[in-house]
Amino acid sequence: MSTGHVEYASLNGTHIFKLIGEVRAQSCISLDKLLSKIEQQSNVVGAIVDLTQTTFIDSTVLGILAKLGLKLKQIHQIQAVMLSTNPDITTLANSMGLGQVFVILNYCGDPKLCTRELIEGHITHNAMLTTVLDAHKTLMKLNENNQNMFEPLVKQLQKEQDTIEKVSQQNV
Repeated sequence: MSTGHVEYASLNGTHIFKLIGEVRAQSCISLDKLLSKIEQQSNVVGAIVDLTQTTFIDSTVLGILAKLGLKLKQIHQIQAVMLSTNPDITTLANSMGLGQVFVILNYCGDPKLCTRELIEGHITHNAMLTTVLDAHKTLMKLNENNQNMFEPLVKQLQKEQDTIEKVSQQNV
């Protein structure tokens, strides 16, 4: 079970995401949905991902963050900023290629930003599967090492998703 969560704030087109504690896949379904909404906005001028209070982050969450960085670059021509004070988290983010889409800064600021927790609603297995699959596909796009590392997982998840879709089509 995750002991962490994601908080979010927005001001004049700048979006702030704060990841607190042990942030795992089940903590980021709302984040992924929020990214889709932000992607469609025209007034986006910046984004900050605050990892200063993150104690653990899994590859799904890293994939969602990679997706954020890529979309901001592609759609809005913005390079997002990632704040990190934990050397292990910073090393992990860089090893996954997030330094390609974020400016990663070692930052010791006020931990009390004006954010609010993103609340997870009812999480279905299919929603979780789609989010995890999409996050890992995004990580695979960042570099060849990620491609090799996550390809077996993505193939397995894709197979599971295909099976679920076949079953639901048969039930229609």
